[in-house]
Amino acid sequence: MKKLKKTIEYREADAEQDLIEIPELTPEEAINLRPAREVVPWLYRPIKKRISIFIDADILEHFKSLGKGYQTKINQVLRREMLKEAAPMYKKMKK
Repeated sequence: MKKLKKTIEYREADAEQDLIEIPELTPEEAINLRPAREVVPWLYRPIKKRISIFIDADILEHFKSLGKGYQTKINQVLRREMLKEAAPMYKKMKK
């Protein structure tokens, strides 16, 4: 109940703020906007989807041998490789 009361207080405080005083973004500011996941990556949580794929047995055994959370480790490796490939393309797009 205490948590709910706190949430209601925060929402009421937000509702009382005068949004008219917030200036609009200039075109220069809009160009420099970045996705939240780049600014505060520790808050970014991508949506996970369940899939079924075939992986070489030795690769699967390697990750399973690392213990609990082997699927998360596989996902981390895939994300790291994806970002390595995406980084050069992203830099080209920014110019």
